[in-house]
Amino acid sequence: MASDPKAWNPWHGCKRYSEGCKFCYMYYLDAARGVPEKSFEIKKTNDFLKPLAKYRDGQYKYPSGSYFRINMTSDTFLEEADEWREEMWRIIKARPDIHFYILTKRVPRIKECLPEDWGEGYDNVEFQITVENQRAFDERWPIFKDIPAKHKGFNVSPLVGPVDIRPALETGQIELVYLAGEGYGSDRECRYEWVKKVSDDCMEFGVNFIFNSTGTNFVKDGKRYIINSPGLQAVQAYRSKLSHYHGRPKYDLYSPYDGHLLQESELVPRRFNLNRCLTCTSFEDCVGCQNCGNCKKVELVEYDDIIRIRKEKGL
Repeated sequence: MASDPKAWNPWHGCKRYSEGCKFCYMYYLDAARGVPEKSFEIKKTNDFLKPLAKYRDGQYKYPSGSYFRINMTSDTFLEEADEWREEMWRIIKARPDIHFYILTKRVPRIKECLPEDWGEGYDNVEFQITVENQRAFDERWPIFKDIPAKHKGFNVSPLVGPVDIRPALETGQIELVYLAGEGYGSDRECRYEWVKKVSDDCMEFGVNFIFNSTGTNFVKDGKRYIINSPGLQAVQAYRSKLSHYHGRPKYDLYSPYDGHLLQESELVPRRFNLNRCLTCTSFEDCVGCQNCGNCKKVELVEYDDIIRIRKEKGL
């Protein structure tokens, strides 16, 4: 199976930081692979230079407009990664044509770990912070609101308690909110009314909201649903109709060769796998299918085709 083309993990391994880490998927997946010890070993990976990979003709393997989620099996602002982070920033700066997504719980460390030329933020970098409950929001948002960044968002995942993020939404800084219940062996519930409140608040302020997954233990109208399949968790989140998208944030991406501002026609085309993307809540925000080999059945279609088929099927 091919690796995820949208993930860049320059280092692997982490330390639990808060209650949201109790059933971390990284620990779960390492245990499933039979290497649980690797979860605690914070080490540089063989993928460290992944965004800079080139073909023999000198062209980058990952084209302009590609998207990378950074350190989804670690945390970018771990103290143990201090020696590698400056090089990570250099790589990001070398690919101003790629959208990089950085998620962290370690908000107090962000400011001291930014590159010297960060200024108001790199045009191609999106910062999101995890807020799994009210305590986490109250602790992290007052710090995050003062961090300069061109693109900011929340990942309300795993949602393990009610949370009011309106104080952040009111500032106009937040472009996107992801939300998911908890899976990977968790018995902690996610309640429909918690999700709906965040969805409604985002709708009021015109902020994109994506409900990715119900989690394993989902409660709605007093009824508990135990959903063990991650795929079904995602489908049920889509069927809830709580997600809403108001338009893609504009990212200024620049050619790594001559520095010119790239036009839409110069970016990797957004095509989608009809067999995976039809009921995906992240569809609107996604750069599309990279046909990486992870799926057994791939039928690539255009964005408009997904919209049309959804209407025809009443999805």
